[in-house]
Amino acid sequence: MMERIYIIGDVHTVTAFRLGGADGAVSSPAIVRNDLDAVIRAGNAGIILITRELADETKDVIERCNLEMARPIIIGIPGINDRRGFGKSIMSYISEALGISVEGDKKE
Repeated sequence: MMERIYIIGDVHTVTAFRLGGADGAVSSPAIVRNDLDAVIRAGNAGIILITRELADETKDVIERCNLEMARPIIIGIPGINDRRGFGKSIMSYISEALGISVEGDKKE
């Protein structure tokens, strides 16, 4: 079974990642726990990208998953409306979460 990249976030961020081939779920703080749980239970996620706004709502689940499970890796990323903005490239977020250098990752 091929592992997938999933995005959970606002409609604009999810749409952008879907155009790049990722699977996604448009979510909100009220339903993000259910959406995240559904993606984890599906068993085919290698990486789950979740906008920081929603990651803040599910920190306990994300920490437990990242510490106790080999897969998926869950990474918080900025969403379209994130006031903190993009300080790094998406590849930098993935590299940081995995603790490795990913080809194409530019050091800042």
